[in-house]
Amino acid sequence: MKRRRTQFVCPVDVALSLIAGKWKPMILWLLTAKRRRFSEFQAAMPSLAHKVLSQQLRQLEADGVIRRRAQDAMSTRTEYELTDFGRTLRPALNALASWGKAHHRALGAEYSAAAR
Repeated sequence: MKRRRTQFVCPVDVALSLIAGKWKPMILWLLTAKRRRFSEFQAAMPSLAHKVLSQQLRQLEADGVIRRRAQDAMSTRTEYELTDFGRTLRPALNALASWGKAHHRALGAEYSAAAR
C-alpha cells in the first residue's frame, strides 16, 4: 500500500496531491455532470490507455473521491460517480474550467465542443 504524504508546502499542494496528473482532473470533470461507465471515459478521452484509466480510477476510488458501483455481483455494467467528498472538488474544478475558457486562446489552445 502506498504511503500518503503528510507534509505539504501549502493548501494548493494538499489539493494537487489528490488530483494531480494528466487525466484525474478530466475524469473528475466528466463526473461532475453525471455517473459514467468506463467506456464513456474512453470515448471522451481516446488517447488515454485502458491501463492508465484503470489505474487512475482505482487511485481516485482509494482516495475516497469516486465510487465504483456495479449493478450486481455478476454485472458487467459498472458505473463511477463522485462521492460526497469528491463533490467538494466541484467549485475548484469549476474555477479551473472558467479560467481555461477565459484564457485558452492566449495559450493557443482549443478544446472540443463536447467539453464545453
